[in-house]
Amino acid sequence: MRLGVGLAVVLFSVFGALDLIVVPSDVRRIWLIRFGVVCPLAGALFILTYTRWFKPMMQPLVAAFTAVCGLAVVAIIAVAGTSAGYLYYAGLLLVIPGAYTLLQLRFVWATVVCLIMVAAYEAVAIGPQSLPGTLLLTNNVFIVSSLALGMVAGYTLERNARTDFLQRRLIETQREELARHNVQLDSALQASLDELKASRARIVAAADAERRRIESNIHDGAQQRLVGVSVRLSLATQMSDDDPAEARRMLDECQREIKEAIADLRSLAHGIYPPLLMDEGLAKALSVAASRAPLQTTVRAAGLPRYPEEVETAVYFCCIEALQNACQHAGPSAKVTIALHQDDNNLVFEVSDDGPGFDPDERTSGTGFVNMGDRLGTLGGSVRVDSAPGRGTTVRGTVPVQPSGDGGAEVSPPEATSPEAAMAPAPSADTGS
Repeated sequence: MRLGVGLAVVLFSVFGALDLIVVPSDVRRIWLIRFGVVCPLAGALFILTYTRWFKPMMQPLVAAFTAVCGLAVVAIIAVAGTSAGYLYYAGLLLVIPGAYTLLQLRFVWATVVCLIMVAAYEAVAIGPQSLPGTLLLTNNVFIVSSLALGMVAGYTLERNARTDFLQRRLIETQREELARHNVQLDSALQASLDELKASRARIVAAADAERRRIESNIHDGAQQRLVGVSVRLSLATQMSDDDPAEARRMLDECQREIKEAIADLRSLAHGIYPPLLMDEGLAKALSVAASRAPLQTTVRAAGLPRYPEEVETAVYFCCIEALQNACQHAGPSAKVTIALHQDDNNLVFEVSDDGPGFDPDERTSGTGFVNMGDRLGTLGGSVRVDSAPGRGTTVRGTVPVQPSGDGGAEVSPPEATSPEAAMAPAPSADTGS
């Protein structure tokens, strides 16, 4: 816009030199229009552009300046008279496109100003100047053509400017929205990483605790019995010649101790990984576990195929954990149902009881439920509890699996499953049924 104002001053000044040749008799009045009106207004407008008051009033101020320029040309035509006035109409051919382009007027403002200039020219050309019809027609053709070209250029420039503005606004909005999403994703990712670290820490702690428990059980149980057997066998050997009856009694005690040590080791091994689960699968292992439960327990797992060892282990101990929890909190007359089925590519299990239930919002989950979530989480699965006062409790878990070609299924975890996480036996902690 400043370039347009500066160019208007230059053109009005340069063409002032032609006034001396074309209309020397009226040059003073014409120069008064050029240098006494247009140039000072242009200078004032140029200086005003560097103030903070200009932008809010830019369109009306520039429109007024453009109108002054156009009407100044018309005034020069009127002053020049019939003899030379017809030569100055070309000035309008410069003002009209300049209004639509360099001076940055919006389409509506530029069109109104240009129509005012054309109307003023028509009034002067038909009135005081009395142009011949042929010359008036020729001048109007050029003026209308210039007006049409200016309107096309102005409309195109404004449309492109508005389109660019909207696109920039849209890009900025999308960038802000993307930034918000990135912040949310970063927060969610950080929360997931924190939960993953906590889950791994719990798994490692549970595995260490289980190793210590096994070591303690072996040391306090089978190992002590075997040490006692070793001592009795040594005594029996020493007494075999002097007191055969006492030696035989010691051998019988050693036999009983060995059987009890075998039973202890078998019970300990059953807690680590039930042999029945390895040999016959989930349905059979859970049925046997249900038969030993103090509550009436039904297992529904007909037609269930075999799954990878880590899947069967995780689901088995989760079901046992939920069953133990139901036995502790559902009441002596409650009934428990363990149901397993494959839903698409997920192995689903549900342990339900018809006990008193509870409000999940008023009771936090115990360590048992957290352990179940950690155990299934290592395989890409999940667990949730559904309960309400008077409606019983249901623990539902899912593990993603892929059908295999041999009638079984393959697990598709998101990351490798640690042996400790899959094989650690279920604790008896409260899950909050």
